[in-house]
Amino acid sequence: MNRSTRCARRARRGRAGQPGVRARRPLASSAGITAGIDLVLALIAEHCGEALAASVAQVMVVYLRRGAQDPELSPMLAHRHHLHPALHRVQDAICGDPRADWSLARMAEVAHVTPRHLTRLFTQHGGTTPLDYLRAIRLELARRELARGQRPAQAALAAGFSSDQQLRRTRRRMSAPA
Repeated sequence: MNRSTRCARRARRGRAGQPGVRARRPLASSAGITAGIDLVLALIAEHCGEALAASVAQVMVVYLRRGAQDPELSPMLAHRHHLHPALHRVQDAICGDPRADWSLARMAEVAHVTPRHLTRLFTQHGGTTPLDYLRAIRLELARRELARGQRPAQAALAAGFSSDQQLRRTRRRMSAPA
């Protein structure tokens, strides 16, 4: 049984906790509705994984609540303020298994389009390329691993990079001005 299934079963049985209260942990609080939604999504991500949190955000239509100019707090939710089902399939698949060997051809296969058309769709609807989207997701995973105290080489491998050198190159490339 996977992690999201266990979380869903716990929630149905009422063991997920009362709203705003976490057993044996500090009280979770926010300063408004938008901050509360972000807090709940962060808690879901912490306990059930990023893929489920992105799915919940999508179902809640959170990506429509924010304007395109508003900052996204999580790369898992960035570039998702569109309604194109093929792109959502690819984004869901990447968020579900970011460490997998994602080539452009494999992403296009998930979307049921050609690699060239997938690149056009990502650029037009998501504002990025498929590979840059994948890199952003992996960089976020590596950042979290480093924040947990992992060594750079371990964080890179855990995030799906082949080495810490590839992680450093990707970080430089993604932070360089366009």
